[in-house]
Amino acid sequence: MLSLALLLAIDTTGYVVLNHGRPAGEMLVISSADTVVVKYHHVDRNRGPRSEARYTISRGRVVAGRTWNLPLNNPPAVLGNPADRFEVVRDSLTWLWQGSDSSARVPYTPATFYRLFSFTPYNQALLARFLLGQPNRYAKLHPRGTARLEVVGDTTVRTQRGREHVRLVMIRDTVGEAAGVWLDDRNELFADQTGWFITVRRGAEAALPALHKIEMRYRDANGAALARRLAPAAASVVAITGGDLFDSERGVVLPKQSVIIRGSRIEAVGPAESMTIPAGATIIDATGKTLVPGMWDMHSHVFPTSQTTRALTDLASGITTIRDMASDLDLATSLRDRSAAGSLAAPRVVLAGFLEGPGRWAGPTEAIAGTEEEATRWIARYDSLGYKQIKLYNLIQQDLVPTIAREAHKRGMRLSGHVPRGLSTPAAVRLGFDEINHIAFLISTFYPDSLYLPDMRAYSAVSSAMAPNFNLDTPEFGAMLTLFRERGTVIDPTVNLWLSPRAQGGIPAPNVGIPAAASESAADRADATFLKIIKRLHDAGVTIVPGTDGSSYNSELENYERAGIPAAQVLRIATIVPAQVMKDDKEYGSIAAGKVADLFIVDGKPAERVADLRKVERVIRAGRVYDPKALRTSVGGR
Repeated sequence: MLSLALLLAIDTTGYVVLNHGRPAGEMLVISSADTVVVKYHHVDRNRGPRSEARYTISRGRVVAGRTWNLPLNNPPAVLGNPADRFEVVRDSLTWLWQGSDSSARVPYTPATFYRLFSFTPYNQALLARFLLGQPNRYAKLHPRGTARLEVVGDTTVRTQRGREHVRLVMIRDTVGEAAGVWLDDRNELFADQTGWFITVRRGAEAALPALHKIEMRYRDANGAALARRLAPAAASVVAITGGDLFDSERGVVLPKQSVIIRGSRIEAVGPAESMTIPAGATIIDATGKTLVPGMWDMHSHVFPTSQTTRALTDLASGITTIRDMASDLDLATSLRDRSAAGSLAAPRVVLAGFLEGPGRWAGPTEAIAGTEEEATRWIARYDSLGYKQIKLYNLIQQDLVPTIAREAHKRGMRLSGHVPRGLSTPAAVRLGFDEINHIAFLISTFYPDSLYLPDMRAYSAVSSAMAPNFNLDTPEFGAMLTLFRERGTVIDPTVNLWLSPRAQGGIPAPNVGIPAAASESAADRADATFLKIIKRLHDAGVTIVPGTDGSSYNSELENYERAGIPAAQVLRIATIVPAQVMKDDKEYGSIAAGKVADLFIVDGKPAERVADLRKVERVIRAGRVYDPKALRTSVGGR
């Protein structure tokens, strides 16, 4: 039994983890003598992280640390081997990762900091405190990387303990946008940065809206500054001469064409030999290269950092339109509006409004609807903000789907989503779904009991488990494809998410036209199944649109080609088809006179080899000409 003195020496600080204002978990920071134990968990749908980290602190320095990644439910009584650990031994810092055969060692100095592989904001606050004490607030980190800290904002907020002064510090890593954390006047963690799940000291929850505004002012200013540097004002006239033009309407390549762009629109398209170049035009010679309409990522997500990270790399890849499929309203509408105004270097943004049902495993959103009235109010709000689509999620009560479909369609909005629990994929289509997001539902729908038994499981886990031995030749599977074709159902497969790491990286998977050999692994057979489904959809005349959900867009398209879809048809799927689905093809999707000037130049023949889409030389978004190398450097170099 612990003595009273020891109990008094233990200091516990509690933090709550919120999912859009709803309690989703907690973090406890337990300090005793020179030891700090951090216990963290939150529920993210029917999964979620749980971890424990232990730090040893001597004279203000972190001299040892261990972290364990634990199951969300029923954490073990014995922690076992840590996933990551480090220790200062005399004048050396040593570390060992789980699964590693040997430890690593470097000299230990006051400027040495090991960044424990822990995702908790407490771990981020420890790094912030260390950097605040370093010259220029900069340090080289171990096991790799560097970090620089900047104090970007401060404020005084009201909490249950009274008024507290807090500072927002941003830590810029080797690659990507800065990660933020709020510290109090003792440089202790106060709150995490904005996110779907946010950690804040218990009793300070009411301060979060004010902290969010300060953080977004900083991030928005960074996005605007990047746009000024990377996106020069549109030239009055741009002439792209001599390139082979991919005609997405017909799926053919027209040789040696020229395109005249005036302002944000395409003024003329025609054979280079007969095209008159306007006086004073900025000329881009595309001889031997291919002109491709701007591509669409139809399954994207907007985050606070998107404007200075993913938006730039998307644009550099030739993606000139993204469809956001679930983001916070203020972030999504802000990115859309500022991109449309040309004040961001970003693709155009089309918005789909997220709608989830109530429950412990609800997705990361404030848009929760448990009744017809609540669902109708959310649809009206999304419509008033210019959203084009509604996306349903896992816990929407199936009896609400007909009302939601009717209300969305009445307003001219599309309906898509995950297939809510309790519905089959064909039933969702018959009740009004215009589109299914994720190819996994085309498998998991045939194993409804597996979603619940022996334990509650995600559709993705069920689909992955069944894919190696899934039979595509059953009458039921064929009937589902026929239903999709007859109803005009669109499939947003995000197939790259379900493939093995080897296949995601573009390494050839088994030939999908050949039956799997007995010696092939389960992963190989699963890859082949998913790719065969893509080909079956295409052959059945079902509309496919490309989406990433955060993965590689190029790999997504390359997987369509690997599945057996001809390269020219893959380019149509990436360009004109999404524009037609969203009823935007009068303005976007092809290189034609009168349309918005969204296109890019490829040093290759992507209508013959989809992989050539990786060779982007210039991107034009609404008449503004971007250098892909500069876009990527602005992310990786920062």
